[in-house]
Formats: sequence, C-alpha cells, structure tokens
Amino acid sequence: MKADFFASLERAVDFYVIRHGQSEGNAAGILQGRGEYSLSEKGRAQAAARGRGLKAKLADAVNSGRALLFSSPLGRARITSEIIAETAGFPAPVFIEDLREMELGLWSGKRWEEARMEDAALWDRFMAHSWDAVPGAEPSAGLYGRALRAWAALRDAAVQCRAEKVIAVSHGGLIQWLLKTTFGCRRWFPLFPTANCGLSILRVEPAGEGVCTQWNVLNERVEV
Repeated sequence: MKADFFASLERAVDFYVIRHGQSEGNAAGILQGRGEYSLSEKGRAQAAARGRGLKAKLADAVNSGRALLFSSPLGRARITSEIIAETAGFPAPVFIEDLREMELGLWSGKRWEEARMEDAALWDRFMAHSWDAVPGAEPSAGLYGRALRAWAALRDAAVQCRAEKVIAVSHGGLIQWLLKTTFGCRRWFPLFPTANCGLSILRVEPAGEGVCTQWNVLNERVEV
C-alpha cells in the first residue's frame, strides 16, 4: 500500500474489520470459500455480542451519522452485519463485492481433514505455499489487488460521508489480505489469527504532510 493511499482523509478515521460469526460450515470444519452457509446459533450470538460492544463504543458516532457499516454480500457475513446493525443501531449495511471471501478452487466445500488425507503431496505444497498451491484457488496477487480495491471503497466512503468510524464485515481469507496490504506484504505468510467475529481496528490519522496508520487492535475476540 503506497504511503499516500489514505491521503484524501481530512480527519482521523477508525476502520473496524470484523470477521463474520461462526457459520454451520465453520462448525463442521468445511472449507467454505464462495459457498453459502448459514450462521450457527453460536454465530448469531457472537454477532449480537459484537453489536452490543460496538454500540457501547460508538454511540456518539452512530447518533451523529458519522459511522458507516459495510459487508460482504455472502450470507454468513450479510447476516452478521444485519445483526450488528440491529443490535448497535447502525443503518442497514451496504454490500461491497470486493469484501467477498476468496475462491478456494479444488478444495471448496471439502473438510480440512478430507483435503489433508486425499492428496498428501498437495497438502505438503499447501503447507509451504498456502492457497497459491491449490488448483483453482484465487491467487495471492489477485487477493492483494482485491483487498486494495476494498480499502479504496472504504476510504472513499469515509471521505464522502465525513465518517469517523467505518465498519467492514468480511471473511477470514480476505481479512488476511486487508491486513497484509497495509504492510505491503504480498506473500501468504505470516498468517494472522482471525476468530469468528474477531475485531481488528486500523486508525488512520492525518499527520503533517502525510498520514499515520496504526493497528490498535488485532483479532479482539468476542465471548458468548
């Protein structure tokens, strides 16, 4: 990410990146990718708990219209964002296609253990190169570019609406790249933990001739 990527921001903005709540696929150990899986009861409880936490933190921004909520359109993220909106008092979420989960190719819909057992050589390549080793999976270069487009959409919305808090609900795979792009990292490794409804907060603040960017929170878990 170039140093001037956030230069259009005229005020400090906190970007809240949240993974969706536990889905039925997560609970079953399924590699979901672009597949549709509903939230489990635990996932709904996680989303409600995250919404309550955001309501306590962001009430002033919500009441003054300075908070925005965005989401991936996939069902597990969409429902998470809608529960958060209802619980925290946000307006309805706006959906951004670039926040959608990555394509998992050959392994989409399989269970982790199934993928590991059916092709030991491919599993070894996966452990060394992550998803770049899996046939048909979205390549890291594409994910890097898509994450930058998602950031640009969030940044531009903050500028246009003069928002101070921007919340984005996405998925574990894409969130890896939302984090990596801020460091200019173009490789899968190292990986970041991304718990269901885990929250990470990037603060971007104008500073003289540039901007200061800092991850103040990484993967804050929600207890239910």
